[in-house]
Amino acid sequence: MASKSSSATGKTILIPLALLSAFLFFQSFHMLPTAVTEDIVRWASCGVFLIAALVFGKDGAAVWCGLCAAMAVVLNPLYPLALGDLHFGAKILGGSIAGAAVIRNW
Repeated sequence: MASKSSSATGKTILIPLALLSAFLFFQSFHMLPTAVTEDIVRWASCGVFLIAALVFGKDGAAVWCGLCAAMAVVLNPLYPLALGDLHFGAKILGGSIAGAAVIRNW
């Protein structure tokens, strides 16, 4: 059974996205140690979403590329958006997008 050669590349990002989804949900509801700060969350989220956007873009999945790129911008640690109370919602949305990308592309 033949498959696309790029599908193997796209599947490698799904494991970090699944871990990021769980990480964002656990951190949002304060289920992780206090040593896990907002800076760590922003760096991890931005890195994984940026790489996922590049991988999905290379594979031609424009919707997932756009969603991951948008979340990389929203959770950007270098120039953080002043989200205030919306930061909790952004982390939940990011975890949902990461989880949906894993379920949809597995």
